[in-house]
Amino acid sequence: MNCPYCQRHIYGLTGLIELRKFEKHLRRCRKNPVNKVLRACGESGKGRKKTIVISGNQTLEDALNIRADSGQ
Repeated sequence: MNCPYCQRHIYGLTGLIELRKFEKHLRRCRKNPVNKVLRACGESGKGRKKTIVISGNQTLEDALNIRADSGQ
């Protein structure tokens, strides 16, 4: 299946494995509307850029509903 937000391909041998991998992906997906993405860079703007993804409270049932709504 593909993530409905970022179109990344998620593969699992069975439906349950695929669902668990999709749930794990949703926690890190930057385009997921539930997650908040914070970006920061060094003092002069030349340093390393850091990105932090703060995930919302999503359960396996939420992942299943998102997968069902996407039609896959």
